Amino acid sequence: MQHLTDEQLIAIYQSNKDGQGQIALACLYDRYAKKMLNFFYYSLHNDYNKAQDFVHDLFLKIIEKHHTFNNNQAFKPWIYGIASNMCKNEFRDNKVTQKYNDYVISTTDTIVIIDEKEKSIRKCVGELNQAQRSLIVLRFKLKLTIKEIAEINDCAEGTIKSRLFHATQKLSTLYKK
Repeated sequence: MQHLTDEQLIAIYQSNKDGQGQIALACLYDRYAKKMLNFFYYSLHNDYNKAQDFVHDLFLKIIEKHHTFNNNQAFKPWIYGIASNMCKNEFRDNKVTQKYNDYVISTTDTIVIIDEKEKSIRKCVGELNQAQRSLIVLRFKLKLTIKEIAEINDCAEGTIKSRLFHATQKLSTLYKK
């Protein structure tokens, strides 16, 4: 099978005729594992262990999502696209978490609760799920714009507006209780 193209191998894996799918996937793994390890290593700030984990996660994604591959396109851009999105997600998640943690750390040194209303609001914010709490903190405490929050979360501004709307609704409901 070594003489087959990447596209032919993924097609064999997709159809899994005659039990050849696993062999085809093994060939793709042999061709791309080292390349992907290098890609992840340099993309993830030279973290070799994380890069290895990402290679394994990448091939798990290929196994789970092999049906999404369009046989009319090239395999190489598809696999690198998945890998690139994995890195973007890692950085986005780290960026949101870091901004939230920076805010929490900066406020724990200087917490001055003015009144019971402030205590109640902080308690309610603490009851939100992580994603909603993060949006509330980024928008209303750190005063980031919708555009900045959308960039951090790698999604459309409209999506952020919608998520903020639902988060503030939930916060309002919690506060009224």
